[in-house]
Formats: sequence, structure tokens, C-alpha cells
Amino acid sequence: MVRAFFLLMSVLLAPIGMAFAADEKASANLYEPMRAFEPLDGRLLRGEGTGPNGEPIVDIAMWEMILGGRAIQSTHRLECGDYGGRTIFFYDEGAKKYVFHYFTTTGFHTVGEIEPTETGFVAIEKVEGHPKIVEVRSEMVFDDDIVRVVSTHMDKEGHVSEGDGLVYRDAELDSILLLDEADALFGKRSDVLDAHERFGKCD
Repeated sequence: MVRAFFLLMSVLLAPIGMAFAADEKASANLYEPMRAFEPLDGRLLRGEGTGPNGEPIVDIAMWEMILGGRAIQSTHRLECGDYGGRTIFFYDEGAKKYVFHYFTTTGFHTVGEIEPTETGFVAIEKVEGHPKIVEVRSEMVFDDDIVRVVSTHMDKEGHVSEGDGLVYRDAELDSILLLDEADALFGKRSDVLDAHERFGKCD
């Protein structure tokens, strides 16, 4: 998950040691509908690809079960950039469907539905508070150890972007921003408002 519009991601988080301990407990008592997300649980992923503007980006994401296995959380940030966010996915028992909420460092947020498929997930999310984008459609595919994500974005005029995508691979712990550091970073509100401006680049 998923980066700005890849479903993918905010909520307060415990220190990293407590998070991993909670993850082990959650896996042992996993709520049955959340087993669809097991391929992502506990993974640190580094994705390379292109953003909505066609420029290359690198996204770092951590996935973990929370709330006693009742939900899964994804925290992400752009490598060499200050944009990031956090998503919580859960199963709505009343509606009998999977839903998620995504919060970002730029102030906009999304609410969406995600559906398991034979190869991964498809998702549709409504964007609130963004100056241009109103809807995002995404597909996540598990391919051996690789996770592929492709998304399209609809603007306020109804124009739909060409699909942009990322290919995620497992990352080493020391190659990503740890979650406690991410919280400190997320505490600094970014002034980026447009998807075309928020892709950080390494020097």
C-alpha cells in the first residue's frame, strides 16, 4: 500500500518494540476475515515505480496486524521526501465488507472499500480535502515475493489518469525509516498539496 494514493495510510502508534510484540500476539489470535491480509502482515516493503506525474519514486511501507488481529495497519513514507501516511483496514461486520481509512501528512484523507481477489486486492477510495483528486482505484497483486500496485486517479473534472504503479520487495530493517522516527516526521505537517509536487528525490 501502499503512498499518497495507493490505499495506502495514519493513527497513533506504539514504539516499535511494542508494535512487534503486539504483532506476534495478533497473529496468534487473528480474526478470521483478516486472514486475507496475512501475506502483508509483518512485512517491511520498498517499492519502486512511477507516481501520477510519471516521475520515478521510491516508497517505504510497513504492514502489521493491530487491535488483536481485528485490523491491519500500513505506515508509509516516500524515500528522500517528507510525504507519508497511515492506513487502517478492517472488516465491517454489519456491511459484510472490508473498509479502510487513509490519513496523510498533507491534510487530505480517504475512505475506501477493498475486496480480496484470487491474486491480491482491488480497492476504490474517495478522496477528501485534496485540491484536485477525488477518487482513486487501485489493484494490488501478489507475485511470489513481489507485491505490485497499480492505481488510477480521477480529478474533479472527471478525467482519469493513466495507471501508475510500484513494485514492492522486502526491505532490510536498517534501510527504512523506523516507525517511531516516522511519527516524528509525520508530526511535521507538509505544505505539499499537489501529487505532482510531493515526490521527494535523493541528492
